[in-house]
Amino acid sequence: MPDKLENTFQILPKKLIVYRRSNSAAWQCRYKIGNRWFASSTKESDLNLAKERAQRLLIEAEIRSAADIPVVTKRFRDVAKLTLLTMDTEESRGKVPVSYKDYRRIINDYIIEFFGNMSISSIDVAAMEKYRAWLGEKLGRAPAYSSMRTHNVCLNKIFEEAVSRRFIKSSEVPKLETKGRKSDKFPTFEVEEVNAIMANFPAWIARATSEAKRQQRQMLFDYVRILMDTGARPGKELLDLQWKKIRVKIVDRAQPKRVIDEDGQVQLVTHEQDEEGLLDEIFSRDYYVFMSVSGKTKERTANGFEQTFRVLTEIVARNYAKERISLKKLTERNDERFLFRTKDGLAPGSFNHVFESYLEEHNLLVDPVTGRKRVFYSLRSTYATTVMNYDAVPIRDLSKQLGNSVGIIQKHYDRASGEAIVENIKAPNAKKALFDTSKVRDIYKSKKLS
Repeated sequence: MPDKLENTFQILPKKLIVYRRSNSAAWQCRYKIGNRWFASSTKESDLNLAKERAQRLLIEAEIRSAADIPVVTKRFRDVAKLTLLTMDTEESRGKVPVSYKDYRRIINDYIIEFFGNMSISSIDVAAMEKYRAWLGEKLGRAPAYSSMRTHNVCLNKIFEEAVSRRFIKSSEVPKLETKGRKSDKFPTFEVEEVNAIMANFPAWIARATSEAKRQQRQMLFDYVRILMDTGARPGKELLDLQWKKIRVKIVDRAQPKRVIDEDGQVQLVTHEQDEEGLLDEIFSRDYYVFMSVSGKTKERTANGFEQTFRVLTEIVARNYAKERISLKKLTERNDERFLFRTKDGLAPGSFNHVFESYLEEHNLLVDPVTGRKRVFYSLRSTYATTVMNYDAVPIRDLSKQLGNSVGIIQKHYDRASGEAIVENIKAPNAKKALFDTSKVRDIYKSKKLS
């Protein structure tokens, strides 16, 4: 029996329950037949009508059960709806994959429309071929391989539901082969274009017409810089990041300086005089930011460096000035607040739209190679290419940083942690190239200033 939900009414003890989810206007019901619980929508928004409908559903189910007829029909549409209800229950009990939102859309908008009136047991390979052709006509193009793979995941969830309820046997589940159009080359940025993105942000932020827009633009700048410094997945990985999931480490390293002495010889100097004439050791400072992120894949460590440290410091100075708290203390006190929020604690709005507008304004939206619009994932693609080209970062280390597999060997035998590859993934040459704002051509200047 599921945990009790909000707005729950027990009509018959341990037999019939009516409840309503927070995101639904219609009341749902659960009823018990034998030792099994079933769920259905009453399709009523009025509680009294919902109670009456729930009792009729129970009586109908008991009659079907007594006649040795499945309590729930084997129509594909009904099994699909049961699958959606199961997903709702899983969400009410805890964390579920972010992909559930896409699964619901695909099931409701495509799969039910095509298979809805068929029997779950009648779907075979031939039916799947017809579905693929129908989907292509509906979309106006051949579905991409990655799209068909997601559709197959949704179909498999529905078949799993049918098997678990004994509507069909596991041997009756058709083998779903993924076929589809291979995706085009992903739109990306050249290093020069990333330089332009970074260089134009401050002036663009200053031109905001309201304080709310200014804060939104500043947050986008923070977001883009961390994406470009870490290669993190856009979306959930960073936007759901809390301060308690961040650890900062600062390392001072001796940094001898090369000087030419009076005889014209090159010497390594390890100390120099400060303002008071005292000898100080020459050192450099390295910044490491370990971020525990989760999104498309299981939780992992995304490593950030000087640029990420700088962004975090700026956010603390802007948003927490009244608290007089340092970045170090904020990340060490298990603070559950989210990183990407305004000073008033507001979450970012439509980042995708704002980013697209920014790119379009600065002649950076369309990739001249693919002819396609660039998106946040274009930054991730650029990051991966640049750190390999400029610093020869090993692909194994890069796969750990990005959370992507490079093959079966890594999947089964590679146990390196995120922090283990931190030195290799630092990529100083790539970062120097990506954040150089000194040589931006006029073509990338704001159209509004011309």
